[in-house]
Amino acid sequence: MDSAVRILRKFVGSTLLVSTLLLLFNLILLGSLIFKETHQEASPEKVVQEISSALQGSDGEYSLDPKAAALLQQNRAWAMLLDADGKVTWSEQLPPEIPRAYNIVEVAKFSRYYLLEYPVYIWEHPEGLLVVGYPKYSYEKYQLEYLTDWLRSLPLRVLLLLVCNVVLAVALSLFIGTRLIRRIRPLINSIHALAKDKPVNLETAGIFSDLSESINSASATLQTRNTQLKSRDEARSNWIAGISHDIRTPLSMILGYASNLEEQDNLTREQRQQAAIIRRQGEQLRSLVSDLNLVSMLEYDMQPLQLKPVRLSALARTVVSDTINNGLEERYSLDLCIMDERLQVMGDEKLLYRAVSNLVQNSIRHNPDGRRITVTVSRSPNPKEPECCLSVSDDGPGVPSELLPELILLPYSGKRTRPVRQGHGLGLPMVARIAEAHKGKLVLESNTGHGLRATLQIPPLA
Repeated sequence: MDSAVRILRKFVGSTLLVSTLLLLFNLILLGSLIFKETHQEASPEKVVQEISSALQGSDGEYSLDPKAAALLQQNRAWAMLLDADGKVTWSEQLPPEIPRAYNIVEVAKFSRYYLLEYPVYIWEHPEGLLVVGYPKYSYEKYQLEYLTDWLRSLPLRVLLLLVCNVVLAVALSLFIGTRLIRRIRPLINSIHALAKDKPVNLETAGIFSDLSESINSASATLQTRNTQLKSRDEARSNWIAGISHDIRTPLSMILGYASNLEEQDNLTREQRQQAAIIRRQGEQLRSLVSDLNLVSMLEYDMQPLQLKPVRLSALARTVVSDTINNGLEERYSLDLCIMDERLQVMGDEKLLYRAVSNLVQNSIRHNPDGRRITVTVSRSPNPKEPECCLSVSDDGPGVPSELLPELILLPYSGKRTRPVRQGHGLGLPMVARIAEAHKGKLVLESNTGHGLRATLQIPPLA
């Protein structure tokens, strides 16, 4: 999924979540404020009920409970009792401007709303009608009327309102998010381009102008460094190739003369043995130069690959037969195990032959007392990664598992914690780079006392 689409989805989801939380917070806050205000003091309805209960007496003789009188005083309210004729038969803190007699029309008018701008509340008393009034403008009284059908449809209306609000929130978040993504998308694409080592040139305008300038600067710096690194790597590889070429010519002469001296009958046995030592050391030196040149070319992606379909079973048989025919000593047992004859890869046959042969020679070199060596061709058991596997294993002393990652490092790499003990240390690093050149990898498995297993894993031929 595109990164910009993921950002937009998260933005819309976050907007809806924040809107919902804010709505809930406001409802809770509003409810708590209303509850607090309505319960901070006694409501007028409750006051008028308490006054009615506390007013005792009849026939013009009435007494109010002191507690009720204090409640009136606390609310700055007044009270009066009207008889059936509309006359005031009892009052408490009644303002002077309030009339002392009312007809039925006047009672009907003030009973619902106000009496001379005093908000009043009424309650039926056994001796008449109790009226409690509050200071002017202290309460607002409204009469709300609704149709029954409208009230019945209210839940549906509320639901439709919520749906409309959700749709509006989504639309607004999509509109804002799309505009934002339109500015962010070039930044995302440029970062992906940087990861792929491609040049970037963003427009330095808008709200992300400073970030665009930083990305452009980083791209220019990376391109400059990459150019310098490529030039340096090419110069290093050319230097190694030149040195290798310069060494081959005198080395060939040394090997030729050493071979001739080794075959001379007029020399003593000791002299012929010395010539043989010179020849073997020269061959090792030639192998070292060849390995060094190949590793250098592979390290800097300068080794051309002659790709063609290669059947791994045939390659493994060739390596095993050549190793045996070249004088494998009797203390070594070299076995071949073909699990699948049909496995093919697209690769450079010479490089793959060299990699497998190097693995076999590595097992021979590091097990001088003789061991059983097995070359196996199989398919990876992991169905998610159906690579072709060509492995070389032995039953030697093995290598501690924590040291395995260092075996594929170049001998003088700064990441190595221990020096190379045997050989020149280019064998396994070279095999690892041959595997990488074929879009595969070298997997090492070992533990002390359990031998070493080196496996070339290469994608199969499509």
